[in-house]
Amino acid sequence: MSRLLAYMGSPILLSRAIINHPHSLIEQAYAPREMVTGTINADGYGFGWYSELSERPGTYHRIMPIWSDPDLPRIGRVISSGCIFAAVRNATPGFAVDLLNAPPYVHKHLLFVHNGAVEGFNHRFRITLLKSISEEIQATTLGSADSEVLFGLALTHLQRVGAKAGDGVEVLKDAIDHTIRKVMKIAGPEKARASLNMGLTDGHSMVFARLARGIDPNSLYIRREDGSVWVASEPLDDSENWQEVPPDSWVLIENPDSVEVTAIPDLPPRRDWR
Repeated sequence: MSRLLAYMGSPILLSRAIINHPHSLIEQAYAPREMVTGTINADGYGFGWYSELSERPGTYHRIMPIWSDPDLPRIGRVISSGCIFAAVRNATPGFAVDLLNAPPYVHKHLLFVHNGAVEGFNHRFRITLLKSISEEIQATTLGSADSEVLFGLALTHLQRVGAKAGDGVEVLKDAIDHTIRKVMKIAGPEKARASLNMGLTDGHSMVFARLARGIDPNSLYIRREDGSVWVASEPLDDSENWQEVPPDSWVLIENPDSVEVTAIPDLPPRRDWR
């Protein structure tokens, strides 16, 4: 499992997004409050950000715990962005702790995060799901984690529809929805626990999903204020503006002034996973 964070709005320093909060992503790494499984997020971390210089994001990954990285404060005080993704990792047993598995995942203009796991992924589902990923995307799937395969499913869908940066939140949503349906189709008959909090951005819009089957869903919150929007696994402070995202829900962020939380329709009933 992991803890994730996203921001969209007027440009802010990375230090403000990642470090300067009472319950920052750093604190959520060593003292998370709402993790469903695991107790600490010390298996690497990373963040991605967009600038006006390129439609493709910059990324930074480390396999050390976020609180041990002496470079983070130095980087955080000189980089600013209006679109940021970040995550700290608690590695699922069986998946290596290395840079290739450190979130967020990046492909061209897209960033992806996944907070969760698919039970028995490597020996039960990996090969089947890889067959649904295009050869071009498979060639860039270099890590061993289930998260990157989920990203590959979303990328394959976007490739097939010819999606481009700035096409809108509905296009991103359709890609994550496609991924959810693929996983549910193969995990459902085996009642495999599937925790599928996911986020995807192209630097213009963002989409998040909160859902799970066979296990309680990982936490997810949203905060809207002053032309900006935050999404996080746990509230970053004690503000009353944080809103818990209900299970089986989308967070659709077309831009900071157009944010919608809505139900994901036509999901298999939770009782079917018991």
